[in-house]
Amino acid sequence: MEMNQAKTRTSLLAGIACGLLSACSSEPPLASIDQLVTDMTQRIEAITAAEKLGDVVPRFNQPKTIACLDGQFEVHDDVPADLKKGLFAKAASYPARLRFANASEMDDSKKDIRGLSIKLSGVQGDVLWGEQGTQDFILNSYPALFVSTPEDFLGFIRARQQDEKLRFFLNPFNAHLKSLWIVFKARQKNNSPLDMQFWSTVPFALGSEQQAVKYSAIPCSGYQTEQPVNPGSNQLRSAIKAHLQQQPACFHFAVQTQADPPSMPIEDASVIWDEEQSPFINVATLTLEDQSFDTPQSLAQCERISFNPWQSLAAHKPLGRMNEVRRAVYANAEKFRNKERP
Repeated sequence: MEMNQAKTRTSLLAGIACGLLSACSSEPPLASIDQLVTDMTQRIEAITAAEKLGDVVPRFNQPKTIACLDGQFEVHDDVPADLKKGLFAKAASYPARLRFANASEMDDSKKDIRGLSIKLSGVQGDVLWGEQGTQDFILNSYPALFVSTPEDFLGFIRARQQDEKLRFFLNPFNAHLKSLWIVFKARQKNNSPLDMQFWSTVPFALGSEQQAVKYSAIPCSGYQTEQPVNPGSNQLRSAIKAHLQQQPACFHFAVQTQADPPSMPIEDASVIWDEEQSPFINVATLTLEDQSFDTPQSLAQCERISFNPWQSLAAHKPLGRMNEVRRAVYANAEKFRNKERP
Protein backbone atom coordinates (compact mmCIF):
# COMPACT_ATOMS: atom_id res chain seq x y z
CA MET A 1 0.00 0.00 0.00
CA GLU A 2 2.75 2.44 1.01
CA MET A 3 4.73 1.40 -2.06
CA ASN A 4 1.76 2.16 -4.33
CA GLN A 5 1.27 5.56 -2.69
CA ALA A 6 4.96 6.32 -3.13
CA LYS A 7 4.72 5.43 -6.83
CA THR A 8 1.68 7.66 -7.20
CA ARG A 9 3.47 10.56 -5.53
CA THR A 10 6.50 9.99 -7.75
CA SER A 11 4.34 10.00 -10.88
CA LEU A 12 2.60 13.19 -9.83
CA LEU A 13 5.89 14.92 -9.10
CA ALA A 14 7.31 13.76 -12.41
CA GLY A 15 4.26 15.10 -14.21
CA ILE A 16 4.60 18.47 -12.49
CA ALA A 17 8.29 18.63 -13.29
CA CYS A 18 7.57 17.68 -16.87
CA GLY A 19 5.07 20.47 -17.21
CA LEU A 20 7.22 23.12 -15.53
CA LEU A 21 10.55 22.27 -17.04
CA SER A 22 9.41 20.99 -20.44
CA ALA A 23 11.31 17.77 -19.69
CA CYS A 24 8.82 15.42 -21.35
CA SER A 25 9.95 13.60 -24.43
CA SER A 26 6.53 13.92 -26.11
CA GLU A 27 5.87 17.06 -28.11
CA PRO A 28 2.67 19.08 -27.56
CA PRO A 29 0.10 18.68 -30.33
CA LEU A 30 0.41 21.13 -33.19
CA ALA A 31 -2.20 23.85 -33.36
CA SER A 32 -4.43 23.92 -36.40
CA ILE A 33 -3.65 26.48 -39.08
CA ASP A 34 -7.07 28.08 -38.54
CA GLN A 35 -6.43 28.43 -34.80
CA LEU A 36 -3.03 30.00 -35.41
CA VAL A 37 -4.40 32.41 -38.02
CA THR A 38 -7.28 33.54 -35.79
CA ASP A 39 -5.08 34.10 -32.74
CA MET A 40 -2.28 35.82 -34.69
CA THR A 41 -4.71 38.05 -36.58
CA GLN A 42 -6.49 39.26 -33.44
CA ARG A 43 -3.25 40.03 -31.65
CA ILE A 44 -1.58 41.69 -34.63
CA GLU A 45 -4.61 43.93 -35.14
CA ALA A 46 -4.51 44.97 -31.48
CA ILE A 47 -0.80 45.72 -31.64
CA THR A 48 -0.90 47.69 -34.89
CA ALA A 49 -3.98 49.67 -33.81
CA ALA A 50 -2.11 50.71 -30.67
CA GLU A 51 0.86 51.84 -32.79
CA LYS A 52 -1.18 53.93 -35.24
CA LEU A 53 0.60 57.08 -36.42
CA GLY A 54 -1.97 59.62 -37.61
CA ASP A 55 -3.78 58.07 -40.56
CA VAL A 56 -1.17 55.33 -40.96
CA VAL A 57 -1.51 51.93 -39.30
CA PRO A 58 2.02 50.53 -39.56
CA ARG A 59 2.85 47.02 -40.61
CA PHE A 60 3.33 44.58 -37.71
CA ASN A 61 6.65 43.58 -39.26
CA GLN A 62 8.88 45.86 -41.33
CA PRO A 63 6.97 49.04 -40.35
CA LYS A 64 9.62 51.52 -41.50
CA THR A 65 9.64 52.10 -45.25
CA ILE A 66 13.14 52.88 -46.44
CA ALA A 67 12.17 53.15 -50.10
CA CYS A 68 9.93 51.76 -52.83
CA LEU A 69 11.67 51.53 -56.20
CA ASP A 70 10.83 50.49 -59.74
CA GLY A 71 13.17 48.10 -61.46
CA GLN A 72 13.50 45.41 -64.09
CA PHE A 73 13.71 41.66 -63.36
CA GLU A 74 15.43 39.82 -66.20
CA VAL A 75 15.44 36.03 -66.25
CA HIS A 76 18.67 34.71 -67.76
CA ASP A 77 18.75 32.59 -70.90
CA ASP A 78 21.35 30.21 -69.43
CA VAL A 79 19.37 28.94 -66.42
CA PRO A 80 20.36 25.30 -65.69
CA ALA A 81 17.84 22.80 -67.05
CA ASP A 82 16.76 21.54 -63.62
CA LEU A 83 15.87 25.11 -62.57
CA LYS A 84 13.93 26.03 -65.73
CA LYS A 85 10.58 25.95 -63.96
CA GLY A 86 7.81 28.47 -63.57
CA LEU A 87 9.09 32.02 -63.81
CA PHE A 88 12.56 30.76 -64.72
CA ALA A 89 11.45 28.51 -67.59
CA LYS A 90 12.54 30.96 -70.29
CA ALA A 91 14.39 34.23 -70.67
CA ALA A 92 12.05 37.17 -70.07
CA SER A 93 11.92 40.62 -68.51
CA TYR A 94 9.35 41.75 -65.94
CA PRO A 95 8.64 45.15 -64.36
CA ALA A 96 9.46 44.99 -60.65
CA ARG A 97 8.39 47.01 -57.64
CA LEU A 98 10.72 46.74 -54.64
CA ARG A 99 10.17 47.79 -51.04
CA PHE A 100 13.13 48.08 -48.67
CA ALA A 101 12.20 48.26 -44.99
CA ASN A 102 13.38 47.97 -41.40
CA ALA A 103 12.02 45.03 -39.42
CA SER A 104 11.42 46.96 -36.20
CA GLU A 105 13.36 50.23 -35.94
CA MET A 106 12.14 53.59 -37.26
CA ASP A 107 15.71 54.91 -37.08
CA ASP A 108 17.95 53.66 -39.93
CA SER A 109 21.10 54.26 -37.91
CA LYS A 110 20.21 51.56 -35.37
CA LYS A 111 20.91 47.86 -35.66
CA ASP A 112 18.05 45.96 -37.24
CA ILE A 113 17.04 43.25 -39.67
CA ARG A 114 16.21 44.72 -43.09
CA GLY A 115 13.59 43.47 -45.51
CA LEU A 116 13.28 43.39 -49.28
CA SER A 117 9.91 42.62 -50.88
CA ILE A 118 9.63 42.24 -54.65
CA LYS A 119 6.49 42.39 -56.79
CA LEU A 120 6.74 41.36 -60.44
CA SER A 121 4.03 42.18 -62.98
CA GLY A 122 3.23 40.80 -66.41
CA VAL A 123 3.80 37.22 -65.23
CA GLN A 124 2.11 34.51 -67.31
CA GLY A 125 0.09 31.75 -65.66
CA ASP A 126 -2.48 31.24 -62.91
CA VAL A 127 -1.57 32.35 -59.41
CA LEU A 128 -2.34 30.52 -56.17
CA TRP A 129 -3.90 33.59 -54.54
CA GLY A 130 -4.41 37.27 -55.27
CA GLU A 131 -4.03 39.17 -58.52
CA GLN A 132 -3.39 37.44 -61.83
CA GLY A 133 -0.13 38.32 -63.55
CA THR A 134 1.73 39.09 -60.30
CA GLN A 135 4.50 37.25 -58.46
CA ASP A 136 5.76 38.30 -55.02
CA PHE A 137 9.01 37.41 -53.25
CA ILE A 138 9.58 38.36 -49.59
CA LEU A 139 13.18 38.38 -48.32
CA ASN A 140 15.11 39.27 -45.14
CA SER A 141 18.72 40.28 -44.49
CA TYR A 142 19.44 37.07 -42.53
CA PRO A 143 19.15 33.57 -44.00
CA ALA A 144 16.83 32.17 -41.30
CA LEU A 145 13.90 33.29 -39.18
CA PHE A 146 14.42 33.73 -35.46
CA VAL A 147 11.63 31.25 -34.65
CA SER A 148 11.29 27.65 -35.80
CA THR A 149 7.53 27.18 -36.04
CA PRO A 150 4.30 29.20 -36.28
CA GLU A 151 3.57 28.19 -32.68
CA ASP A 152 6.80 29.88 -31.60
CA PHE A 153 5.94 32.95 -33.65
CA LEU A 154 2.54 33.14 -31.96
CA GLY A 155 4.34 32.98 -28.62
CA PHE A 156 6.45 35.95 -29.66
CA ILE A 157 3.37 37.90 -30.78
CA ARG A 158 1.77 37.28 -27.40
CA ALA A 159 4.90 38.49 -25.64
CA ARG A 160 5.04 41.60 -27.80
CA GLN A 161 1.38 42.37 -27.10
CA GLN A 162 2.12 42.14 -23.37
CA ASP A 163 5.29 44.21 -23.77
CA GLU A 164 7.34 41.25 -22.52
CA LYS A 165 9.49 40.39 -25.51
CA LEU A 166 12.53 39.65 -23.36
CA ARG A 167 10.51 37.13 -21.37
CA PHE A 168 9.77 35.23 -24.58
CA PHE A 169 13.49 34.66 -25.05
CA LEU A 170 14.48 34.09 -21.41
CA ASN A 171 11.42 32.48 -19.78
CA PRO A 172 12.97 29.76 -17.55
CA PHE A 173 10.04 27.45 -18.23
CA ASN A 174 10.03 27.90 -22.01
CA ALA A 175 13.21 29.67 -23.09
CA HIS A 176 14.00 30.49 -26.71
CA LEU A 177 17.75 30.93 -26.47
CA LYS A 178 18.40 29.95 -30.09
CA SER A 179 15.91 32.61 -31.15
CA LEU A 180 17.72 35.19 -29.04
CA TRP A 181 21.05 34.21 -30.59
CA ILE A 182 19.62 34.52 -34.13
CA VAL A 183 18.21 37.98 -33.36
CA PHE A 184 21.58 39.02 -31.93
CA LYS A 185 23.41 37.91 -35.09
CA ALA A 186 20.79 39.15 -37.54
CA ARG A 187 20.46 42.70 -36.26
CA GLN A 188 23.17 44.79 -37.90
CA LYS A 189 24.07 48.37 -38.75
CA ASN A 190 24.18 48.91 -42.51
CA ASN A 191 25.39 51.62 -44.85
CA SER A 192 23.01 50.81 -47.72
CA PRO A 193 20.33 48.22 -48.54
CA LEU A 194 21.74 48.11 -52.07
CA ASP A 195 24.90 46.46 -50.72
CA MET A 196 23.15 43.76 -48.67
CA GLN A 197 22.26 40.15 -49.41
CA PHE A 198 18.68 39.07 -48.71
CA TRP A 199 17.20 35.56 -48.27
CA SER A 200 13.71 34.08 -48.44
CA THR A 201 14.39 32.22 -45.11
CA VAL A 202 11.52 29.77 -45.76
CA PRO A 203 11.23 27.23 -48.60
CA PHE A 204 9.19 27.18 -51.79
CA ALA A 205 8.45 24.63 -54.47
CA LEU A 206 10.20 24.79 -57.82
CA GLY A 207 8.02 23.18 -60.45
CA SER A 208 6.53 20.72 -57.96
CA GLU A 209 6.54 20.09 -54.23
CA GLN A 210 9.13 17.36 -54.76
CA GLN A 211 11.76 20.09 -55.25
CA ALA A 212 12.12 22.60 -52.43
CA VAL A 213 14.21 25.74 -52.85
CA LYS A 214 15.09 28.98 -51.14
CA TYR A 215 15.78 32.31 -52.82
CA SER A 216 18.34 35.04 -52.36
CA ALA A 217 18.97 38.51 -53.78
CA ILE A 218 22.73 39.08 -53.98
CA PRO A 219 24.10 42.60 -54.63
CA CYS A 220 26.10 42.95 -57.84
CA SER A 221 26.55 46.73 -58.17
CA GLY A 222 29.94 48.15 -59.09
CA TYR A 223 29.37 51.01 -56.66
CA GLN A 224 29.28 50.51 -52.88
CA THR A 225 28.43 52.87 -50.03
CA GLU A 226 31.52 52.99 -47.83
CA GLN A 227 30.13 55.12 -45.01
CA PRO A 228 26.72 56.39 -43.84
CA VAL A 229 25.14 59.04 -46.05
CA ASN A 230 23.49 61.89 -44.12
CA PRO A 231 23.77 59.93 -40.84
CA GLY A 232 20.54 59.73 -38.93
CA SER A 233 17.07 58.24 -38.99
CA ASN A 234 16.78 58.21 -42.80
CA GLN A 235 20.37 57.43 -43.74
CA LEU A 236 19.53 54.24 -45.64
CA ARG A 237 17.09 56.15 -47.83
CA SER A 238 19.80 58.75 -48.44
CA ALA A 239 22.29 56.02 -49.31
CA ILE A 240 19.98 54.56 -51.95
CA LYS A 241 19.48 57.98 -53.51
CA ALA A 242 23.23 58.73 -53.56
CA HIS A 243 24.02 55.30 -55.05
CA LEU A 244 21.49 55.61 -57.90
CA GLN A 245 22.72 59.11 -58.71
CA GLN A 246 26.20 57.60 -59.17
CA GLN A 247 25.20 54.52 -61.16
CA PRO A 248 22.44 51.87 -61.42
CA ALA A 249 22.16 49.18 -58.75
CA CYS A 250 21.70 45.49 -59.35
CA PHE A 251 20.97 42.24 -57.53
CA HIS A 252 21.41 38.71 -58.80
CA PHE A 253 18.33 36.65 -57.97
CA ALA A 254 19.47 33.14 -57.05
CA VAL A 255 18.00 29.73 -56.22
CA GLN A 256 19.27 27.21 -53.65
CA THR A 257 17.94 23.66 -53.97
CA GLN A 258 17.24 21.36 -51.03
CA ALA A 259 20.07 18.83 -51.41
CA ASP A 260 19.72 17.03 -48.07
CA PRO A 261 16.23 17.13 -46.45
CA PRO A 262 17.36 16.11 -42.93
CA SER A 263 19.83 19.00 -42.68
CA MET A 264 17.74 21.34 -44.85
CA PRO A 265 14.30 21.00 -43.26
CA ILE A 266 11.10 22.54 -44.53
CA GLU A 267 9.35 22.81 -41.18
CA ASP A 268 12.10 24.49 -39.14
CA ALA A 269 12.42 28.08 -40.34
CA SER A 270 15.36 28.77 -38.01
CA VAL A 271 17.73 26.41 -39.87
CA ILE A 272 20.12 27.90 -42.42
CA TRP A 273 20.59 25.68 -45.45
CA ASP A 274 24.28 25.03 -45.99
CA GLU A 275 25.49 27.03 -49.00
CA GLU A 276 28.61 24.88 -49.35
CA GLN A 277 26.46 21.79 -49.74
CA SER A 278 24.03 23.54 -52.05
CA PRO A 279 25.23 26.89 -53.42
CA PHE A 280 22.89 29.58 -54.71
CA ILE A 281 22.68 29.65 -58.51
CA ASN A 282 21.89 32.92 -60.30
CA VAL A 283 18.78 32.74 -62.48
CA ALA A 284 17.87 36.42 -62.93
CA THR A 285 19.11 39.98 -62.41
CA LEU A 286 17.27 42.92 -60.85
CA THR A 287 18.33 46.33 -62.14
CA LEU A 288 17.43 49.69 -60.56
CA GLU A 289 17.97 52.98 -62.38
CA ASP A 290 18.03 56.49 -60.89
CA GLN A 291 14.51 57.65 -60.01
CA SER A 292 12.52 59.87 -57.68
CA PHE A 293 11.27 57.85 -54.72
CA ASP A 294 11.60 60.00 -51.58
CA THR A 295 8.80 62.52 -52.07
CA PRO A 296 5.88 62.49 -49.58
CA GLN A 297 3.59 61.28 -52.37
CA SER A 298 5.89 58.40 -53.29
CA LEU A 299 6.31 57.32 -49.68
CA ALA A 300 2.54 57.48 -49.09
CA GLN A 301 1.97 55.32 -52.16
CA CYS A 302 4.59 52.90 -50.87
CA GLU A 303 2.59 52.47 -47.64
CA ARG A 304 -0.36 51.19 -49.67
CA ILE A 305 1.49 48.39 -51.40
CA SER A 306 1.18 44.88 -49.99
CA PHE A 307 3.05 41.62 -50.47
CA ASN A 308 2.08 38.01 -49.83
CA PRO A 309 4.13 34.85 -50.45
CA TRP A 310 0.99 33.20 -51.86
CA GLN A 311 0.75 35.88 -54.55
CA SER A 312 2.59 33.33 -56.63
CA LEU A 313 2.55 30.98 -59.55
CA ALA A 314 1.82 27.38 -58.59
CA ALA A 315 5.34 26.45 -59.71
CA HIS A 316 6.68 28.52 -56.79
CA LYS A 317 4.18 27.37 -54.15
CA PRO A 318 5.16 28.27 -50.57
CA LEU A 319 5.98 25.17 -48.49
CA GLY A 320 5.66 24.37 -44.80
CA ARG A 321 3.35 25.36 -41.95
CA MET A 322 5.05 28.73 -41.44
CA ASN A 323 4.11 29.65 -44.98
CA GLU A 324 0.60 28.24 -44.54
CA VAL A 325 -0.26 30.73 -41.80
CA ARG A 326 1.34 33.63 -43.68
CA ARG A 327 -1.26 33.62 -46.46
CA ALA A 328 -4.26 34.55 -44.30
CA VAL A 329 -2.33 36.44 -41.62
CA TYR A 330 -0.70 38.74 -44.20
CA ALA A 331 -3.99 39.22 -46.05
CA ASN A 332 -5.91 39.99 -42.86
CA ALA A 333 -3.25 42.41 -41.65
CA GLU A 334 -3.30 44.24 -44.98
CA LYS A 335 -7.09 44.65 -44.88
CA PHE A 336 -6.93 45.96 -41.32
CA ARG A 337 -4.08 48.38 -42.10
CA ASN A 338 -5.85 49.95 -45.03
CA LYS A 339 -9.53 49.84 -44.09
CA GLU A 340 -9.53 53.35 -42.63
CA ARG A 341 -6.86 54.85 -44.85
CA PRO A 342 -8.09 58.02 -46.63
